Formats: sequence, C-alpha cells, structure tokens
Amino acid sequence: MDSQESGATTPEDMTLVGFVVLLLKQWKIMLACIACVMLLTLAALWLKPVKYGFATMYAVASYETLEGEREGLETPEEVIAKLENVFIEQQRRQLLEDESVEGIPFDIDVTNPSNTLLLRILSESEEVHQPMIEQFHEGLVNAIKQDQQQLVEELMAGLDAQQQAYSQALEAARASSSESARELEASFFEKTLQLERRIESINPGDSTQLAVQSLEPVGIGKTFILAFGVLVALLLAPLAAVFSVFVTQVAAAYRRAQ
Repeated sequence: MDSQESGATTPEDMTLVGFVVLLLKQWKIMLACIACVMLLTLAALWLKPVKYGFATMYAVASYETLEGEREGLETPEEVIAKLENVFIEQQRRQLLEDESVEGIPFDIDVTNPSNTLLLRILSESEEVHQPMIEQFHEGLVNAIKQDQQQLVEELMAGLDAQQQAYSQALEAARASSSESARELEASFFEKTLQLERRIESINPGDSTQLAVQSLEPVGIGKTFILAFGVLVALLLAPLAAVFSVFVTQVAAAYRRAQ
C-alpha cells in the first residue's frame, strides 16, 4: 500500500497550507510551551532581588593655585589606586571581624567624574543592606581623610612659613627709607595676600553625600524580563510545534518502512 492509498501526508506532497494546518493541530503543545516559559518568567521575576545603587561622593583635598585654578594635593587617580589596593581591603577585613557579618553582599566601584576632583564610590545591593553599605563607605571616607591629612598639614606648614617670611620682609620694607622700599613693600604685600588666599582656599577633603540610595532600582528591570519572557515564549511555541510534527512524520515513515 503506497502513501496515497494510506492517506498519509509525505514531505513530497506537503504544501505550505498543509504544513500550517499541521502546526495548528499542535495547539496544545504550543500552549503548553507558552505556559512553561511564562511560569519560568514569573518565577524569575519573583526570585529576582531588587537592587539599588548607593553612592558616596568625596571631594579630595585641594587648594587654589595662583592662577585661580583648583588643584588636588593628590590626583583622583592616585587616591583611587590607594582605595583599590589598600583601603577597600582593610575595610572589608574590619567588617568581617564582626561575628554577625557572614559576608559582604555588595561590591565597591570607585570612579572619578571627568574634569572634577570628586570620587564616586558606588555599591549595588538590596535595600536591607543599606546600613552595612553606609558603614563601609564611611570607613573608606575616614581612611581617605586620615591619609590626606598629613598632606594638608605639610602644605599648611609650608604656606605659613612663606607667609611669615613675607610678613617679616614687609615690615622691614616699611621701616626702610630707601628709594626701592616702596616697590618692595607693594610686592611683599601682594605676596602676603596671595598666600593668605591660598591658605583660606585649602579644602581638607570631605564627603558631599554618604551612601545615598538611588531613586530607581538598578540592573535589568522586571518589565524587560517580562517582555523577554513573552518574546521567548512566542518564538519557542512554533518551534516546539515544528519539532512535534517532525517527530510524528519520522515515526510514521518508520512504521511504513517496516
């Protein structure tokens, strides 16, 4: 008995309409595939933790130059290198010494916004971990401040010494009766004012915000996950139907061959 007599459809006489009809007959398989994918998507949405960004901004120690530009006692890159190689590990060890802390559920990312003397310390984690993140960031801020304090003191001492020297020279010029005394007095007076402005402009470094939580969650949003799940379900359902038709045709061909 040949294929026409048995009424079976073979790949040779299969038309596009016939193929679509075969797929539509597999609606139960397509529906089951869509349901499985959507269940997995909903499970992923339910289990996915909602993470927020917690940012600390720190202005490194700086002063104003004679040209009126603000310059750091250290470059932000130098401070970041210290953070990444020393201070972050120190704070991590110190935090883990607490018996109630089993692990640190967040990472630390330090960057320098372009053309600024600011450091941006960022951590991403669940909202429940904010107290731990705030403690960690505060420890980093204190470590930076203590490290730069010596540089600030050295700069202050140097400027104070220069100011005292110019003040003494200014007093000597005022007491002198020479012809060049007035010119020297004006020059020393200007130098003294410049040094005073530089001393007043010194910023010892401090945080402008500490572990401030972002308004919106970070990372892949739930809307994106849901849309991706729907797309995958719509793509896999026809593929599952095609595979089912293929298996059915192979099984039928195998039975005819026996």
